Amino acid sequence: MLRLLVLVLVLGTTGLVAGPAAAAPPAGDRLAAADWSPVPGPVRAGSAPETVQYGGERYVLTTTTRGLVRLIRYSPTTQTWSEWETVPGRPAARSAPTVAVYGGDLHVFVRSIGGTIRTARYTLTTGTWSDWTPVPRSIFLRSAPATAVYGGDLHLFARNANGTIRTIRYTLSTGIWSAWTTVPGSTGPNSTPATAVYGGDLHLFSRTADGAVHTTRYSLGTGTWSDWSALPDTPHTTSAPTATVYGGALHVVVRTVGGRLDTAHYTLSTGAWSGWSTLAGAPRATSAPGSGGDAVLVVRGPGGRIHQGTLAS
Repeated sequence: MLRLLVLVLVLGTTGLVAGPAAAAPPAGDRLAAADWSPVPGPVRAGSAPETVQYGGERYVLTTTTRGLVRLIRYSPTTQTWSEWETVPGRPAARSAPTVAVYGGDLHVFVRSIGGTIRTARYTLTTGTWSDWTPVPRSIFLRSAPATAVYGGDLHLFARNANGTIRTIRYTLSTGIWSAWTTVPGSTGPNSTPATAVYGGDLHLFSRTADGAVHTTRYSLGTGTWSDWSALPDTPHTTSAPTATVYGGALHVVVRTVGGRLDTAHYTLSTGAWSGWSTLAGAPRATSAPGSGGDAVLVVRGPGGRIHQGTLAS
């Protein structure tokens, strides 16, 4: 993987230390302490943060204690951060946001009052946001949503009241949401699910009550889900996992006891998971980690500050 010089957000300061991608790093999943550092803004994160690359910029989003969605953008061209801004409207967010780039737009989702999922989209060409609208029939959901773009559709996942994971998909060509269905065998998850597309399959992860992380995968070719299985030797997790694809491997990152961030990766060529290692230099996490489908990680640290770092392996 590339060893990236980390951008780090600390909400509450105004400085920026940032740099572009450099050469390939040494093997292993450990980060040097220099790979994490602070960044701008008066905003204190009310939820776990999320991040995504869109329109050539890095977006970092969080929700506030008042149920608003806030975001900041980093431009690698000017190497500067924007001011923090509020996504227009009042979604009454009760969860962390999740984001997806689909059909040329940036889609943002949150769980709202009554367990409803609400969504808004940003169009780069016009610089405007849509209104917040509910995802059809999305009531009584108990987790933040998770998204994945797979097989030409935008897939949405969330845990419901009985502990199963429900899913729905949106098709751009028709502008229609499918019916909700249940991911087979998904009894026992007690966290927000995490997703990643890797090796032609859609991989889904969730934490269970015993602190382990379980996974299943959906194959577009067969239209079927695999059986659920536990990741080997998972440390006791204290929040939802995040999953990201980088450097030819599928990485899972979890928060463990004491706010430590641990990671393991799966390689298609070997069909095996690596051992777990700790991301050195990361702040003491006070939220689940987030990732943007690449090497970049974000997490809330002490004082509600958001930190950004990179995987290096």
